[in-house]
Amino acid sequence: MNIIDLENINSAKHIVITTDNAAFANASALYSYILTLHKKVSLHNSEALESRFSFLAWFDKSRIKMPTSGDEVITMSSGTRELYEFFVSNKIKINAKMATALYAGLLQEFDAFKSPLCDGVVFAIASELIALKADFKECKKHLLESMSLAKLRLKAELFKTVLLDNQATHAKMYVSDLDLSSSGATLKDTFEIMKELLSLVHVERVTLYKSDENCKILKEI
Repeated sequence: MNIIDLENINSAKHIVITTDNAAFANASALYSYILTLHKKVSLHNSEALESRFSFLAWFDKSRIKMPTSGDEVITMSSGTRELYEFFVSNKIKINAKMATALYAGLLQEFDAFKSPLCDGVVFAIASELIALKADFKECKKHLLESMSLAKLRLKAELFKTVLLDNQATHAKMYVSDLDLSSSGATLKDTFEIMKELLSLVHVERVTLYKSDENCKILKEI
């Protein structure tokens, strides 16, 4: 996460928070905090934001065009735990909007709490955020349970290509440009679909191949 300097925030006239999809939840939390300081603050997204984040506060405030009048620019990353600790260490009150955004950030960063990097501290933070009125049900609904029709179409096609190798411990999945264009989904959707194969019995490794590019390996997990 970009270093956040409270002195710079307090002295700035116009703060710009720049973000992407991976860090939008954190940017929303920081935006909420800066608003409590009665400061002028803008949200700049470096890529089109995914609609699944629309439940978070300030989604409709983010713009692709970078403001030119900002005298303090903060570039967010996906370090939700670090942002939470920044708030706590500086005795910053975490309101419900901030708590919801931070909880959403944890869900993203730690793969719905299934990541091997997810430890007891992360679960303790999640519990504290729920106590602070984080709307964890909305987070779960939009980030874990909702799916675009395009992704659903892509999933149906990709699952047809799955092969199991090495005594069913290695799942191989194949995607082509035609799969993406006909479904309307993105390569990022493909990467997320890959993770589901790890739930298959015996599967320990998943490889994604580009079937129309001499089976070039795109990603392995």
